[in-house]
Amino acid sequence: MPKQKSKPIDVMTEETLIWTGVSSNQTKAQKEFNDALKKHKETLERNKEIEPLFQMVNETYLKDVLPELEKQKKLERTRFELMCAILLEEKLSFGKMQREFLRRYLLDICTDSILEDTIFYGKYRDVLETKFERMERLRYKNQMESKIKNTFGIDIDLDDMNRTGFDSEEERESHEEKYREFREKYEEYRAEYFRGRGSKSNDRKKSKSQTDKEKKILESERLLSTDINTLFKNLAKLIHPDKEQDPVLREKKSKLMTKLSGARDNMNIAEILEIKLQVDELMPNQQTDVSFHDTSIKRFVGIIKSKIRELEDSIRQRFFSHPLMADFSERKITKESLTSYLIRVKKDNQMVTKAFEEEVEQLTKEPKYIKEMIKELQSLGVQF
Repeated sequence: MPKQKSKPIDVMTEETLIWTGVSSNQTKAQKEFNDALKKHKETLERNKEIEPLFQMVNETYLKDVLPELEKQKKLERTRFELMCAILLEEKLSFGKMQREFLRRYLLDICTDSILEDTIFYGKYRDVLETKFERMERLRYKNQMESKIKNTFGIDIDLDDMNRTGFDSEEERESHEEKYREFREKYEEYRAEYFRGRGSKSNDRKKSKSQTDKEKKILESERLLSTDINTLFKNLAKLIHPDKEQDPVLREKKSKLMTKLSGARDNMNIAEILEIKLQVDELMPNQQTDVSFHDTSIKRFVGIIKSKIRELEDSIRQRFFSHPLMADFSERKITKESLTSYLIRVKKDNQMVTKAFEEEVEQLTKEPKYIKEMIKELQSLGVQF
């Protein structure tokens, strides 16, 4: 009796395990990949949920907070005028220390606000500053203008160039045109300066650790290129529109194929993985079936986690770069916590407006109230 040949035993090594979405016998790397994909999808959904909350913030800012800020700005200016009148017109007698404190306080307001309205605040600055302060200011200004002249060959007036208040759009455009040449030359100068610094750092001899790091990066990019091409081919087989009979699906596949080709051309693995998610949703019964080394899958996990961080950072950046969100302390943004915070912000702004109104009223009725203001400022640690 002839000896039967034994059938070869299929040994599934980690290199040949199949990554097929949520099914299959998964390695640790494959499980991490699926978990990362799931979190990425949840983060995308979270991003969609955040949009109406951002709209709520913006609406509150435009309808409730911005009008209060405009009122405060006008009241602050009136308050400043009243305080200057009391000091300069000598409506009240001050001690030497009180007078100097008030003069320096008002001069600081002028300096901080001069670009907002050069004519208005410049008029008060000229009266409030001492002869020595004026000489120092003009000396520094002339010194800077002389440096600009020597470097760029252009005569400019720094006070005029930096102003932001204009009576009309035509005046603003004329002002921009006047200083356009200087700004263009300055940007070229900066670019050249940083290019020079960069070339100097590149000329330095690289250490062994830097060389090894660069080699690892190059090898990683080579492997990533291989992974991208493998994934592209498998996805392209599934979504090629020429093989689809259903006109609706053909149109969807055509759009995905265009995106996939662009992502492959740009070597954008993160975008290809996002397209994979869309393909799996479009064709749940034909999930992408691809063999990868665990090292490749681990690279994918790192890329997806990086994408998740970018999404989370963009959510935080969009919210917390908004001027209304500076004091929001909750780690998680929910409708309830946000509503409570916005109510508090509105009330706080109304209180600030009311405080300005009361100060303006008191200064108008009783000029001596300014002495109480000085004491309060000094108690808050304001010094010159």
